[in-house]
Amino acid sequence: MKLLRPLLLDNVSSIQQSAALALARLASYSPTMAEAIVTDQILPQLIDSLSRQNRFYKRAASYVLKSVAQHSEHLARCVIDAGGVEPLIQCLEEFDPNVKEGAAFALSQIAKYFRSYPRHENKELAEEIAKAGAIERLSYCVQDPDINLKKVAANTLGEIGKHSVELAERVAKCPGTLKALTAALGGRDLELRCNACGCLGSLAKHNEEIAQLIVDADLFPGIVNYGLKEDKPVLQREAMQCIKEIVCHSAELAKIAAEANVIEPIIDYLNKNGSASRLPGIMCLGFISGYSKDLATIIVHGKGHVALIRCLKAPKQPYVQSASAWCLGQIAKNSKELTHELEKAKVTDTLLQTYLRAQEGSDLKAKCRRALRHMIEQAQELSTLATLIPSAPEKVLKPVVVQIAKLLREQPELKKSFADDGYLSILQSVKTDPNGKLAAAIKEVNALYPDEVVQYFTEGLMEQMLKEDEQAS
Repeated sequence: MKLLRPLLLDNVSSIQQSAALALARLASYSPTMAEAIVTDQILPQLIDSLSRQNRFYKRAASYVLKSVAQHSEHLARCVIDAGGVEPLIQCLEEFDPNVKEGAAFALSQIAKYFRSYPRHENKELAEEIAKAGAIERLSYCVQDPDINLKKVAANTLGEIGKHSVELAERVAKCPGTLKALTAALGGRDLELRCNACGCLGSLAKHNEEIAQLIVDADLFPGIVNYGLKEDKPVLQREAMQCIKEIVCHSAELAKIAAEANVIEPIIDYLNKNGSASRLPGIMCLGFISGYSKDLATIIVHGKGHVALIRCLKAPKQPYVQSASAWCLGQIAKNSKELTHELEKAKVTDTLLQTYLRAQEGSDLKAKCRRALRHMIEQAQELSTLATLIPSAPEKVLKPVVVQIAKLLREQPELKKSFADDGYLSILQSVKTDPNGKLAAAIKEVNALYPDEVVQYFTEGLMEQMLKEDEQAS
């Protein structure tokens, strides 16, 4: 460090550039090296030269600031405190796209941190960048014809907009920004399309108004044709993540997405892919199906529930399993007809087996239990419910028994088959707290039968009658 610092002031510009490049590579290597650059007061010297040197030096200096800021929020704050933001924003106005690209990259590394350094009153780093006027200049960069500059600018706008509604609104309402981002989805560069999807998703997640602005900027069908339907898993995942952030806000946006034919390629992706990258696609289907019966029906007709069952069985992917269970519950809660379709695919059995295997207190267990409750509350097949009695734990069995009592009241002709198939007898053998809710539900079922019938099917009654007969003889 001590040898390189004087070289930054050398009379030969190529030596200055080489020294700055060496510092950047050292800073990029480890946080310790980056901290040493800050401690040795090299940053003020670099930043002071940033506005006065040629374009080659500006690229190297921007690289140093990026390499320092990328390691931690503390180091990013040091770059701001040294006065690095305004010179970087001035670099965004340079003619050379490489200089603008380097400055935008450095700003993205400063803006990416969520939690602010506590000594500075919890001000977001991204807010300070926005106040300095970066958003407007980055918006022009996104509309620049240079592909590399567009990629970095889209990523930086996403890093800034992800922090708050106010920042996202500023980005979304910059003239031409959303149009440029949605237009980038149809480009040939894969990284640009991924960054555009990521930026749009970071903006859309905050509220319905911003999501609607993105949709109005012709997001569909571009993201479907050039995102979801492309055979590039990284791009498909980013596209699904973006759509998820949009459809989660309202039924209207979910309907627009469904009409744009997002469901079919998402289901196709779930069928072909076996990794954890399926998660945003599953979440998309869950949000869409949760709004109405019609939207859920589209998913079921497209065999989305079959793909979700496959995801539910994914080994060592608890997040994918949890999301799949939640999504199946979202479908089931809409109607009895949809629940019947799920029952034909043995969703109830799969959910129960997953619930029994899940770790106690885990999110997967809670999601499976909630999905089972939705399935049970809409179930109309007595045989499906009855088969759960022997294996279901008490927390699941209680709603099962309540629904059985409801079906037996509504359809008295089912009482005979329920008793003849042995399920009434199995119900009597369930061990539970006499004063608990499950015991009360069992009493509701028993109340639908004559006392003699209930006594006949009570466990141990037959053995008692045989003993009494033997004693009498």
